Amino acid sequence: MSTRVLLQDSHNQTYDSVVKPLPQQQRSRSWRLPSSYAPSPLARSLNYLDYMSPLAKSKVDYIQRGTTTPRFPLNEQPIEEQHIEIADAEVIPSNLIVTAKSPREGLPRWPGLTTPTGILRCLDWFGTVVFAVSGALTAAMCGANLLGCILIGTITAIGGGTLRDSIVLCKQPFWVEESEYVFLSIIPAALAFYFWGVMEPGQEIVPFLGLTLKGADGGEGTAMQWGDAIGVGAFAVIGAMNGIRSNCPYIVCALCGMMTATFGGMVRDGLLQHPVRIMHSYADAYASIAFVCASLYMGMRKASPQRQGLRIFVCVLLAIILRNQAWTYGWRLPYWATNSENVATGVEHP
Repeated sequence: MSTRVLLQDSHNQTYDSVVKPLPQQQRSRSWRLPSSYAPSPLARSLNYLDYMSPLAKSKVDYIQRGTTTPRFPLNEQPIEEQHIEIADAEVIPSNLIVTAKSPREGLPRWPGLTTPTGILRCLDWFGTVVFAVSGALTAAMCGANLLGCILIGTITAIGGGTLRDSIVLCKQPFWVEESEYVFLSIIPAALAFYFWGVMEPGQEIVPFLGLTLKGADGGEGTAMQWGDAIGVGAFAVIGAMNGIRSNCPYIVCALCGMMTATFGGMVRDGLLQHPVRIMHSYADAYASIAFVCASLYMGMRKASPQRQGLRIFVCVLLAIILRNQAWTYGWRLPYWATNSENVATGVEHP
């Protein structure tokens, strides 16, 4: 490596020297100067590094004291060797070493049962399938054809995350790289279109538990309701995680959780010309529950950063419980009574 040292009194001349690494036990920096480059008495009292540019400083290497023969001009000989002693590296006490405050706020690419985030990925896939089936059934009941049902089912399943990534986080949608979500949406939506009509209404899929895939009235059964609740909780947590990874403020992370869980359904209702469910109280509380769960996740992360598995479990469980209470007792947000400016909070449809 070649080192260039430029001194103030050297008349803009440069000096090249070939250096070799100094063994680790040698703690000095050295370079040799020819007689014509000898600094003035004032310069001798100063540190030579003061005369070097940052680039030159970065190129100064260790050399063996008195053993390296630099390249001088033919008429020059070295007259002295300058040394700068370097203090020992400061040892950082072990109790001051900074460790990560929280595990990474992200999921593995594929589901697993050995880590909390792997389990959350399982719930994410499960919720995607449930949302796709629900969207396809809603479209079919509105008279959509096969393509329409697949599109609406896919939008319901991954539309919330798409809007979150595109509008709020300003990045490409997650399913561009994780293309398995496209298949997890298209295939269930197509199967629901073909096989929902041949299923027997009210038939239990698990005996003695009362779980029905298709309700007695031909609509979604209790199994679909429970699956939807799991999906809301999982999507709310995952949306909040995406906001955290993008360094968004607390409130924005909570909104990302709500968007992920509910905005796919909002687009579905708009395309099918229905009143948007999360904006009207003709159905039980939905988006508000997702927002509460995402906010709780952020609060628990602030209070206990290391307990990622605990906060995932608590937030998903809370979403399931609140959704169950909402459809059981008809929880709705306040709204104005029909043809009136009076605020109504009852369980009756507006």
